[in-house]
Amino acid sequence: MNEGLWIPIVLFIVTGFCTVAFFFFNHKNRDAIMNTVQKSMDTGSDLTPDLLAKLGAAINPKIRDMRRGIVLLSIGIAGLLCSIFFMDADVVSGIRAGSVFPLMMGLGFLLVWKLNKD
Repeated sequence: MNEGLWIPIVLFIVTGFCTVAFFFFNHKNRDAIMNTVQKSMDTGSDLTPDLLAKLGAAINPKIRDMRRGIVLLSIGIAGLLCSIFFMDADVVSGIRAGSVFPLMMGLGFLLVWKLNKD
């Protein structure tokens, strides 16, 4: 097998592993929050906004959209700046093509953040 073929194979495996791990731990965290809220409701305790904020269940989606937009926009710009350092046209076009996706996603999140009236 060609040694150059291992790079994209490992890239896709690691990317898939990181994505699955992110969703798994995010689901586990949300499940723990919902179990805590359910136990609190079963015992008759009041669910104050401070408690929900501490649990992370009441994060303002407008702020979350702005943060995601800035991070994705920064990743896209970093990729575009990274493409300056390469001379091979195939590498430059690949990096730029890969940078457009987070750049556009970041712009989309910032547009949603700006259009959100809440």
